[in-house]
Amino acid sequence: MATVGQAAAHVFLAERNFYELLDRGVVERQPAGEYDLDIVREEVIRQLRAAASGREKKPGALDGEFEKARKDKELADRTALQNAVTRGELVAIEEVGKQVEREYAVVRERLLGIAGKLGSDLTPKQVARIEAEIRDALEELHDPGDIARRIPQPEDEAGEGEDEFEAAAPARPGRVG
Repeated sequence: MATVGQAAAHVFLAERNFYELLDRGVVERQPAGEYDLDIVREEVIRQLRAAASGREKKPGALDGEFEKARKDKELADRTALQNAVTRGELVAIEEVGKQVEREYAVVRERLLGIAGKLGSDLTPKQVARIEAEIRDALEELHDPGDIARRIPQPEDEAGEGEDEFEAAAPARPGRVG
């Protein structure tokens, strides 16, 4: 059995360099004075062979195989994304948002004009009620937070959140308000 100094001298290293091998796990750390010189020599030679053949993993060094796999995955993800766009499965959210805003503006103007168009055929009380209902509906559309809360999230389980939606009223031809 040998001390750190004796083990370091046995493999022609300074003690400082031998401690680096201990810290890197090349040589298994032993209690003071308990280093077996044959085992130390074998561990150091294995490390030298690995370094000479390019198999040694240095701290902070890139793993070529891992980096290639990561690059391949990124390329596959990019291709999948491009294919989804080509198939029309993905759209630019900003463009969709702008288009929805334009359509909401048209709907808003049309809805606000209903009471005026029908005003001559209705009583002032009916016109006021129609205008109030239209404004309430437009307020719901105006609140983006309300819309976001009604969109089911991917983590929702099947069946959850369905009670958050309100069914549209059945159509009643000839009825206004």
